[in-house]
Amino acid sequence: MELALIAFQKMIVMFIILIAGVIAYKTNIVTREGNSTLSNLLLLVVNPVVIFMSFQMDFTHELFVRLWISILFAFICHAAAILISYIAISSKNENYDIERVSAIYSNCGFIGIPIINALFGQEGVFYLASYIAVFNILLWTQGYMLMTGKTSAKHILKGICSPCVIAALLGIVCFCLRIRLFAQADEAFSHIADMNTPLAMIVAGVTMAQSDIIKAVRNMRLYYVCLLKLLIIPIAAAVILRLFRADEVLTMTSIIEIACPVGASCTMFAIRYNRNAVYASELYTVSTLLSAISLPVVIMLANLI
Repeated sequence: MELALIAFQKMIVMFIILIAGVIAYKTNIVTREGNSTLSNLLLLVVNPVVIFMSFQMDFTHELFVRLWISILFAFICHAAAILISYIAISSKNENYDIERVSAIYSNCGFIGIPIINALFGQEGVFYLASYIAVFNILLWTQGYMLMTGKTSAKHILKGICSPCVIAALLGIVCFCLRIRLFAQADEAFSHIADMNTPLAMIVAGVTMAQSDIIKAVRNMRLYYVCLLKLLIIPIAAAVILRLFRADEVLTMTSIIEIACPVGASCTMFAIRYNRNAVYASELYTVSTLLSAISLPVVIMLANLI
């Protein structure tokens, strides 16, 4: 219960920053193009630095074992999400590809990193880095094939070679070889990592401000997909992960990551591959709003399982 309360309090803080992003867009301080630049800065610089820095820890055999367990848990969470989404969302639905990708792939970077960092600190982000690496690999393989109906070695390679995956691999190598940054580099990278929460929520706020929120909240179909994404899939994953009786921080990190709202990646895929980008954006907006309530609920239920 205490962890759920902390998560709720942190979500309030993050939503206040998100509102600043909405205001910034409405007052033309940040434009659509400017938000794209900020998003790239977050994805290509800040997030990779956060992930790399999470591995700047003293090597222990226990942490090394947990690292591989966290990778296994990431695959289990995504497998559960894929299975449930394919059962619950019929391919006869005209937007089934958007809905399935939205249900499977969460906003584990923008929202996941600041939440996990606030709840569990560097150890939580250490496990989270594995989740993000698996997320990127699956997004550019299963997610890409779902949205396009095609297989492409180029995009699979792109997923594997994304900055977050590379940062995770470099971090793991440094962790295993006990390579630590010198003091000045550690301080500089830490300052960059500290940008993650405010920058992520401002980007989320600007993105939400571009959607027709009133229209979105009236679409009942959105709530069905959000129910799958925010409650059913995370609770199913929690039941499975609890069977392993693994470390609590490791387990809760995986559960929280799969319980995060719809990822912005779905909207970006929809734009890129000529799918219903408006609907994808509405799912992103509504799920982000609802996650302020659903995420603490999932944490509370996971603690009871």
